[in-house]
Amino acid sequence: MSMRFIRPVCSATFVLAALAGCSAGSPPGTPAPPKGATAPVQPAAASDNATTEAKATKEMQLYDQMRIKESFDLAVPLGEEIVAKYPGTAAAAKVGETLADVRAKAAALVETQRLARLWSYTAVPEKGGMQYAASIENTPPLTPSTVTGKDARRVHLIVRQHPQWGQNVYLILDNDKFDCRSGCPTLPVAFDHESPKPMKTTIPPTGEPALFIDDDKNFIARMLRTKRVAIDVVLASGGKKTLVFETGGLDISHLPGSGKKK
Repeated sequence: MSMRFIRPVCSATFVLAALAGCSAGSPPGTPAPPKGATAPVQPAAASDNATTEAKATKEMQLYDQMRIKESFDLAVPLGEEIVAKYPGTAAAAKVGETLADVRAKAAALVETQRLARLWSYTAVPEKGGMQYAASIENTPPLTPSTVTGKDARRVHLIVRQHPQWGQNVYLILDNDKFDCRSGCPTLPVAFDHESPKPMKTTIPPTGEPALFIDDDKNFIARMLRTKRVAIDVVLASGGKKTLVFETGGLDISHLPGSGKKK
């Protein structure tokens, strides 16, 4: 029997192409990566991360400056933007540690400013010196703020320092009268959420619509330690009313002679 040579399966061209394929990619038999697999982080991605961290850190520095200055109302939106804009960064994580506290302080600041705006102050020349006064209206008012003229009933709590009469605290009523047929010797007064306690009152010689609280020094001292005072009165036109004054924003510096009594 004559022997026949078996021809090679692969030509030289095929082998060279296979070798080229092996050098350019994975060796034969290597499975393809599954769909959705994450590619290795390239140097460009690392550079982008560093840039993002740098931007977040720069904005965090401004946020910290606002916190240090106690400008909490400005710090809150800055902090919220950093957390939303740069999630996963070290700066966002650090801001997140203080953001809740800054929000609470910003809310307290807004409330403090609101209470301060409820007061109005006057300084008027009088015989013998200056008369200083601080005034606040009860909330809610007896009639809506849209009601004006003779139909508008207003009650104000006044703290006054007069060069002749000294310091006084009194209620004054517009377009109505207190029902003091029994003399109004006392008024029930409650600071914050305490139970009402009677405080002596006096109708001035000129008559109504003013009603003076005799113990002005104690009243002011209590008012400065609390945020609200409720006073029960009886009105000629509307019966018993509890007048609530949000007094927590009183700035005593507008009353330079506080505590003095003639």
